[in-house]
Amino acid sequence: MLGELKVEPFGPIDALHAAVRRRAPQVAVTRARVPEEYSVPKFGTFGVLGLRLHVSYRTRLARRIRWDGDAAIYVWASGPDDGVQLSTDPEVAATRIARAIGAPVSPAPSRR
Repeated sequence: MLGELKVEPFGPIDALHAAVRRRAPQVAVTRARVPEEYSVPKFGTFGVLGLRLHVSYRTRLARRIRWDGDAAIYVWASGPDDGVQLSTDPEVAATRIARAIGAPVSPAPSRR
């Protein structure tokens, strides 16, 4: 219906966004949909919008991270580590992202 609010469920990119905000609050982090293509044999190439996390710190170039649903792991989607797997855990991935872009990392919260 016209004027209806579209709400998406909380997913892996949302979990990573929250983890980066906790572990490296100085990092600029946004969620964005970016065009991507995929091929289907005998049918051709199709375009879709894939959800990515964009991160940057100070003068470092922005980089993107994606969720690989088939392997159930976070993966660099741009930069010198393009295609390299990060982690299945958003907290671990957030720490690796912060270190890779030179941002300070806050200590992990204690578990009670």
